Amino acid sequence: MTSLICLESTWKVKYSKDEPHSIIRVVNLQTTLDRVSDAWGRYPNSQPALISCSLHLRKPFALAIEEDAVSDSTVHYGTLSKSILEACGRFSDAYSNCTIMLSRLIHFIQRWLTGIGGLIDEPCNAVPSDFLLKSTPLELLTLEIMLPKASLLGSGIKVEGAFRYNKNGSKVKMFSMMGEFSDLRIPTLIGVNPNERLAKQMLIVTVQIDYFNLHPDIFNELEQTIIKTVEQSSFQTLEALASHVANSLVKFYLPIPDWIIDAEGLVPKIRVKLSKPIAVTLADFPSVEMMIDVEDKMT
Repeated sequence: MTSLICLESTWKVKYSKDEPHSIIRVVNLQTTLDRVSDAWGRYPNSQPALISCSLHLRKPFALAIEEDAVSDSTVHYGTLSKSILEACGRFSDAYSNCTIMLSRLIHFIQRWLTGIGGLIDEPCNAVPSDFLLKSTPLELLTLEIMLPKASLLGSGIKVEGAFRYNKNGSKVKMFSMMGEFSDLRIPTLIGVNPNERLAKQMLIVTVQIDYFNLHPDIFNELEQTIIKTVEQSSFQTLEALASHVANSLVKFYLPIPDWIIDAEGLVPKIRVKLSKPIAVTLADFPSVEMMIDVEDKMT
């Protein structure tokens, strides 16, 4: 199998350099993926998908500004959108007999756009006649795929990949992959005040799992673990509940070592964000956020 030694944390890949000269974004490009799991864990099912892409460039849009035209110093966002959709279609055709893994699709789109592969074993060898970004001075490319109907209580399930390139853009120096359960609205007993012990109130829960590369898309099982953990709890503080949620996910992973240990021995990092909308009358919400490294729990 191809070595994945350049797999790093999302934070390191996205924020390890200075601000880019220029950024081109396509946000929430709509398409349909035919063979993914739905909110109940059934697969293969057809699901709507929202794809976002950001291109961070090493150089400014000098020629495009001077000529007031689309030139080699920029990328036509319409062409970028069409290329991403074409890549999704080719990938779906190649995997017509199995469920689509979102992280694998992200790798494929990156290769489809840049021509740079070798990060994973890629059974799908389809490539375009010309790589759209082959001469683009890329510093960083991010791709996010969101399934807005794949969550029972949240705003969606998403997987984000980030790819940072060397100075001449000929290869990927490092990349990251993160799964996210976004904005789960879960009622629970939480709070230190006497009135808060009388009834459940709504929490907004977001869980991110870093090093999600080639991770089985068992979104329903993970989401149900989060929901049950929060629903059945009765903590006084968000801090204690956040730790409890993270630990419950660690317990979910530990019996299944093949899901924990990635290539080169990398293991997930779990970040839990909890927001309490009605706790502060004059604010949208207070929130806490914490991260647990699964590796620390394995020793």
